[in-house]
Amino acid sequence: MKKFIVLFVAVMAMFATTAKAQSSLLATLNHEGTISTFYGTNALIQAHAAAADGDVITLSSGTFQSVNITKAVTLRGAGMVLDAATQTEPTVLANEFSINIPDETTQRLTIEGIYTNQKVNIEKLKNAMFLKDRFNIIFAGYRSGQMATDLTFIHCKIAKNYTGANTTYNSASFQNCIVSGIDGYNYIFNNCIIGLGGIHYLCYTSEYKNCVIKTPQSSSNSTTMYNNLYTGSHSLDIPNKTNVRVDEDSEVIKNILVYSDDNDFKLTEEAKALIKGTDGTEVGIYGGNLPFDPTPTNPQISKFNVAAKTTADGKLSVDIEVKSAE
Repeated sequence: MKKFIVLFVAVMAMFATTAKAQSSLLATLNHEGTISTFYGTNALIQAHAAAADGDVITLSSGTFQSVNITKAVTLRGAGMVLDAATQTEPTVLANEFSINIPDETTQRLTIEGIYTNQKVNIEKLKNAMFLKDRFNIIFAGYRSGQMATDLTFIHCKIAKNYTGANTTYNSASFQNCIVSGIDGYNYIFNNCIIGLGGIHYLCYTSEYKNCVIKTPQSSSNSTTMYNNLYTGSHSLDIPNKTNVRVDEDSEVIKNILVYSDDNDFKLTEEAKALIKGTDGTEVGIYGGNLPFDPTPTNPQISKFNVAAKTTADGKLSVDIEVKSAE
């Protein structure tokens, strides 16, 4: 069941042009209950410039110029995939960007429902949340002086690599995610699919549980592994015997071992029968208590209509429809 909330916004537009008013790209900024609107490919840049820590930026579908994120905002897109049921297109960030949030910031950065095929550099960030996003490459606290700690990824796709530092200044948890490549220390993986083409060394001081793992390159006594389905010749029996190996070219498993945005990464019935997760559900992204679903949980801009020209007193009428899931 979907709720539809219609917002009517009258904004001053003394310098607005008709072309700008009719743009199909929109960002709204919620600052302490006051809504501001921005149009066009630079709308995210403008909204971020006007935002303060704790504000909410909501983006429509479409392709936006990226911005280096320096404020602990909530950034909401329309989704990382085309939703055929609702005819909602993804929100795409077009350029490489960085995230650098000062240590003293008490608010939390949250990013949900965006797609990017560019590199994201996390220079300094802690206690952030990424929900239902599609990334390409993430460098997280990799260089000296950088820090990326206590990051949480839920229902995300990382098409190539997540590269973190081999220090205590790096830590992240991944819940029901696809992570094609991973390197670094201090991770927790629950119900993930890992190693589909990027770098993959089993990470030190990390835990893998209820995952599907393609051909890991090494293991360590500091790596804990429970109820994983894996390929490759390297044994994952350290420190327990609960993991199950299958040949990489087996028809049972090979359908999910290559990354594609169009792949739904669903296990065959034969693969499900090989092993169960620690909670009795299937391994991989559809198991556990948070089965993978790319649909954003937060309100999304589904459509908006803008008057072709301003009124006599210089105002521009904007009719915005915001959709939220029950």
